[in-house]
Amino acid sequence: MVPDGATVALAGNLDMSPLALVRELVRQGRRGLRLVLVPSGGLAADLLIGAGVAESAEFGSVHLGEYGVAPAFKRLVEAGKFRPLDSG
Repeated sequence: MVPDGATVALAGNLDMSPLALVRELVRQGRRGLRLVLVPSGGLAADLLIGAGVAESAEFGSVHLGEYGVAPAFKRLVEAGKFRPLDSG
């Protein structure tokens, strides 16, 4: 029910991530999603970004709590392969 190019809002970090939805979006090969991370993104966002499902994200931060910055997010932003949008 989530087509390519859709805007998807996600909440939660490690404990509240909608991982069943995330796994299904990756399995279906969705592309071009615009993430709105409320108030920030965590594991779910990092998995979507790392799998190439998300094209952009609007957020306050993307992190894995005590584990630090989300690794796929950091790697792709630094490589210029992912477009972060400032929510401020």
